[in-house]
Amino acid sequence: MSFTEIGNQIGISRVAVKKRVEKLEDAGIIRCYKAIIYREENVKMLMEITTVDDDYEDIFEYLNRSGYVTELYVMTGKNRIHATAVAADVSELKYLAKMVSKEFDDKIKTISCHGVKEIVKDTFGGVDYDRERRKNYK
Repeated sequence: MSFTEIGNQIGISRVAVKKRVEKLEDAGIIRCYKAIIYREENVKMLMEITTVDDDYEDIFEYLNRSGYVTELYVMTGKNRIHATAVAADVSELKYLAKMVSKEFDDKIKTISCHGVKEIVKDTFGGVDYDRERRKNYK
C-alpha cells in the first residue's frame, strides 16, 4: 500500500504515515520488505527431522538450496530440524522428502512429513482467508 492509502485507512496524512514508517524502520521493527506470491493451488508441507547427532549443517545447506523450502528452524529438544516447503504439486514435496532421506540416511534418526490441509492464519504470508469458505470446507 502507498503511504496515502495507509493514511486514508487509519485517518492520518501521507506525511505522518511516512514519518512513522521511517521510525519503525530505524528502530529495527520493520526489517525488510518482500513480495509474497500466494497461489491457492500450492501445496504446503511441514517436515520434522530428528538427527542422530548435532552435526546437521549439511542437511541445512541441502534444504536451504532447495527451491521448495521457505522456512528452516532448529527446534527445542535434541537435534531437531523443522522445514516448511511449498510446491505446485504434492509429488514434488514427496520427492524432496525422499531425496533428503536418501542423501542423509546415516544422519537422520526420524523424518516425518505432513501436508497442510488448511491454512487458518498466516500473518507473515499476507493471506486473507475467507471464513465462509472455511465453514464449508469438508
